[in-house]
Amino acid sequence: MSGTYRHAVRKADPAFALLLQLCARAARHGAGASVAPAGRVEDWPAFLHLVDRHRVAGLVHLALGREAASVPDDVRQSIAQKAGGLARTNLAMVAAIIGLQKAFDAAGIGAVFFKGALVGQRAYGSVAVKHGKDIDFLVRPDDLAATFALLAGEGYQPVFPQAPLTPAKIDALRAFQIEAVMVDPACGVQLEPHWRLTENRRLLPLAPLLAGAGKRESLGGVAIRGFHPDDEFAYLCVHGVRSGWFRLKWLADLHALLAGLPEEERLRLYRHAERRGAGPAALLAFGLCREMFGLPVPAALARPVEAPLQKAMHRISVANLQDEYPQFSLRQVVVLPMLHALACGPGHVMAEVLRWTVNCQDALDVPLPRRLYFLYPLLRAPLWFGRLLRGTTRLGRRTVRV
Repeated sequence: MSGTYRHAVRKADPAFALLLQLCARAARHGAGASVAPAGRVEDWPAFLHLVDRHRVAGLVHLALGREAASVPDDVRQSIAQKAGGLARTNLAMVAAIIGLQKAFDAAGIGAVFFKGALVGQRAYGSVAVKHGKDIDFLVRPDDLAATFALLAGEGYQPVFPQAPLTPAKIDALRAFQIEAVMVDPACGVQLEPHWRLTENRRLLPLAPLLAGAGKRESLGGVAIRGFHPDDEFAYLCVHGVRSGWFRLKWLADLHALLAGLPEEERLRLYRHAERRGAGPAALLAFGLCREMFGLPVPAALARPVEAPLQKAMHRISVANLQDEYPQFSLRQVVVLPMLHALACGPGHVMAEVLRWTVNCQDALDVPLPRRLYFLYPLLRAPLWFGRLLRGTTRLGRRTVRV
């Protein structure tokens, strides 16, 4: 399937083909000769919808400034307006990151920022073009209470879980969740403090990631603590597969980071991802970058990337890129994570099963002492049924009216 899908989709959907071409051109090191030109686009509203659907207005605007693509003026203007709004949002988040880094340093909390502005600067040479809705950072689980207190002092208010953030709630989060959501109501900047990076505790263990973190890059002249670039690559691969690769922006970021690297360097990144437990996720990312952007897979990985589990994950990821709302599908929520766990090994399968036995919302609604946490799997069905009778069910941190 290595070249079939890309060429087929370009014949069937010139709008998507043009989107691929422009996202590739936005990379700091260029697209590479293997990205084929798109055909003639007739349905420009569909193209604009794809730009919104995949959240790549900043990349498309950057690429349109670099090449003479045949795009109508009104379409260019629409994209420029979206990109301008994105740039203003990103600059506000950069200002918030700088303030937070100074606050964390003063408090002695070793927060590590990831994704967002640091990746945008490295991939595209600008903090203004990569779409992001929040600021992600990682803290040690033991620093969670101190982190929430610091953020409250900085004016951030909890969205998930809802206030007050009691010790019992913080214990429940630490045990059963990986992130919280907070927002500054004055400027609208949203934060996602993390204390783990995935729900599967076997993926991306914290100790080596935190040990490798450092202040290698700056924003606005202020050194920001981030992951080692090799660890950021491993994380982005895992984030992509755990999110189902349903937005092109995630794949475009990885392609932009890889596009200027020689084959031996891309192979070295894969080997590093393997050591972090992210080998299957990295293989999938390489296969998708080949399909979408024509980026060659390192020769040493040509056979592994075609393994049956890899091909199954690849098909689901490609389908997710095409579907309108794949994030709510069974294949996205259950099938792809289980296939990825199978590719990682038997222990990962058990970890994947166990993570479904407890809903963090149960622990927040019905706090139990830690010695009774074993009861939550038994309470999950009754508590869910009770919420159903009250007219609400909760999926993760979202509340959905039924």
